[in-house]
Amino acid sequence: MLTGSFPPVIMLHHVTDDPALDALKPYSISRASFTRLLDVLEQVGYTTTVFCDVDFRKGKKVIITFDDCPKNLWDFALPELQKRGMKAVFYMPTAYMGGHNDWDIQFGKPSVELMDEADIKRLSDIGMEVGSHSHHHVRLGELGAVEVAANLRQSKQILEKITGKKILSVAYPFGSVPKEEELLLKDAGYEYGLSIYSPFQSRYCIRRFIYHDGDDAVRLKSKLSVRYRMMRVVNDKLLYLKSLRHGQ
Repeated sequence: MLTGSFPPVIMLHHVTDDPALDALKPYSISRASFTRLLDVLEQVGYTTTVFCDVDFRKGKKVIITFDDCPKNLWDFALPELQKRGMKAVFYMPTAYMGGHNDWDIQFGKPSVELMDEADIKRLSDIGMEVGSHSHHHVRLGELGAVEVAANLRQSKQILEKITGKKILSVAYPFGSVPKEEELLLKDAGYEYGLSIYSPFQSRYCIRRFIYHDGDDAVRLKSKLSVRYRMMRVVNDKLLYLKSLRHGQ
């Protein structure tokens, strides 16, 4: 039911032409790729929406999301969205606000400066939506319920204090969905939870697709289609079963 009625949700992280960040691909895309994404959305008649829009399910809508809130999004991606009158949702891991992507750095990946409180407030003020990326950028699916609840609540409280607005959604770091996610999110006051690959989907476990430099206009249009989302119902279950067989 959710697959057919819910807008497609795109997952992005970094938009930059800095070759020093190539090691972050496919989660780092070029400015040309981002421009192509927005061009295609306009060409096929999609309107960007966010969760706080009361009618976000009506019409031909798409939700663009950015995880981690790298500060360099202000250099190109955000001005490009504003120029086109488009919206997006930005997910901040609050323990790292004004810091760096430590979860990447520990594995030898490049360091990226993240947005600070002023940036998060500015996002909200210009009409973008802010969401939680947990407090600590950790795999929530590997934590106990008490730790998950603490991460969810602390992040939400911090972001609501900064923006003065209710935080409606959380994007699970690494796409790691916590156990009993519906109960935990409801208790913490969230209305939506975003994953990546999920064997089962609900409003607390919404699938997203990754857009990367290798996606041309034809492939992007395919990923936006209901047919692709229906295929994900099968494919994500197969990936999940495969991971169980390999003990992942």
